[in-house]
Amino acid sequence: MKPSTFLPLYEKLEALVNRLPQGLQTPILREITPIKTLFLMQRPPRIVLVGPNGAGKAELLAALFGAEVFRPGEENLSDGHWQTIGRAGRGSLRLLDARRPISLPLLRDTLTQEAPDLFVFARPVGPIDDTLAADLDHTTQLLPVVTPREGATPKLLGLLLPGTSSDTEAARQELHAVLHTRPELSARMVGTLALSADAAGQRLAELIAIELPGEAQLEMARLSGNRVLQKQIAQVIIKSITAICTAIGTQPIPLADFPVLTSLQATMVAGIMHISGREMSAKLAAEFMTAVGANVGLGLALREGTRAAMKFLPGWGNAISGAVAGAGTYSVGHAAVAYFIEGVSLQDARGIFRKRKKDPKLLKE
Repeated sequence: MKPSTFLPLYEKLEALVNRLPQGLQTPILREITPIKTLFLMQRPPRIVLVGPNGAGKAELLAALFGAEVFRPGEENLSDGHWQTIGRAGRGSLRLLDARRPISLPLLRDTLTQEAPDLFVFARPVGPIDDTLAADLDHTTQLLPVVTPREGATPKLLGLLLPGTSSDTEAARQELHAVLHTRPELSARMVGTLALSADAAGQRLAELIAIELPGEAQLEMARLSGNRVLQKQIAQVIIKSITAICTAIGTQPIPLADFPVLTSLQATMVAGIMHISGREMSAKLAAEFMTAVGANVGLGLALREGTRAAMKFLPGWGNAISGAVAGAGTYSVGHAAVAYFIEGVSLQDARGIFRKRKKDPKLLKE
């Protein structure tokens, strides 16, 4: 999905906010901000690979993409510039192989033009020798080149590649200790990870995503297929759209706001589809909502029925109507997560929608 796909939605939301009472504008704008960061500003993560030459690139990318990316012989092909490496239909990342013998002046120029999000120091299991010391020196000279990003400085992650050692944990601790021998590296360290474990690829994606700015996290979740990351990001859009629908639902404009609510809910479902790695489709989002029971007729009956039943309690009718709008939105969102990200059946997703819609505590989660 191109960022421009979400631009019309963002513009409509801003126009809507300008028509709401002044007291509602600030909280709704606050909820729109995460959506803008995730979707309108979405970009590939930028990772700099450092450490010994000869291994690391193929293993790093295979762990993140869940598949082999390079063919034999391509491991050490690098010209000191950023490479865009993609996964068809799921996203891409920007990788800079900054390992020796690439010259420092060339790398400094590349890093100045495009700042990275994270450095990854990857090395195989092996003895600590003068070669490793030279790689540490090389990395130490690169770090000061990068200008802090909005007050945040790109961190350093240590990565132990699979090897023949029988004690992987001891080798990981040794790498961790070696990286901490250099104060410049120690100040940037976020930890070390061994890639020998079966689930290390998923854990690697999570560790990297934590250090990424918001605009690059969505791409990492899509290209890695990491369900934990995808669910975390989906929760952001569910929370924001639910809060917006709740606020809109409190306004005393019967029927007039209903198309806005259903449009927001459908866009939320389409966004969750995109987070899962699928192409965004408003048509499929609408079909999903109908399939789980979140259809226009039911929503309209609940929406206007609540207003009619509560109109004799001044001040409470709109509040309860807003809660109905929020609860329905929240339920649709979690049914979409279950179906598109967790992979449950449509029947199970329908059950999740119905169960959460009836749960009075769900908006407090």
